[in-house]
Amino acid sequence: MSGPKEYIFKVVVLGDGAVGKTSLVLQFTERKFNENYIMSIGANFAIKMINKPEENLAIRLQIWDLAGQKHFQFVRPSFYRGAFACIFVFDLTRRESYEHVKNWVEESEQYAPGVPRILLGNKVDLIEERVVSKTEGEALAQELRASYYETSAKEAKNVDICFDDLNNQLMDIHIWKKPYSK
Repeated sequence: MSGPKEYIFKVVVLGDGAVGKTSLVLQFTERKFNENYIMSIGANFAIKMINKPEENLAIRLQIWDLAGQKHFQFVRPSFYRGAFACIFVFDLTRRESYEHVKNWVEESEQYAPGVPRILLGNKVDLIEERVVSKTEGEALAQELRASYYETSAKEAKNVDICFDDLNNQLMDIHIWKKPYSK
């Protein structure tokens, strides 16, 4: 009997610096959270294997966490090449990061047009500091034709759920050949 059919999906994670992109990826791939902020230089790369034995599939998510600082803008285009999906992250405690999401979508459309999108409002655990409402996040997601989740990389809240949703969208499009219509 042959092994599972393997698929590789490249996913880019985008958003302003310090919104928690690296922390979300680390939580999803390694079940870790680092309290200390470490700025991404260019891009960070992680892999997560998702086995679906009931469907005889193995999915390899290549997750590219792109640096959000303006001065890394010139290196980002090459990291989009071959992307199957984009995850946009903003910080629920920093309105400007929410307001910049449309800029990230505009940039991504230049290099990875028409791919599935997930919008994440991160740091939901910082209840007292929150400045962006769930309603605002949902409205932006609807406008961008994206799924929306409020996450906490620190508490691992909704991290697996949002990546599972994205993986299922990618499987529908590329394995089961259902048209993308978000």
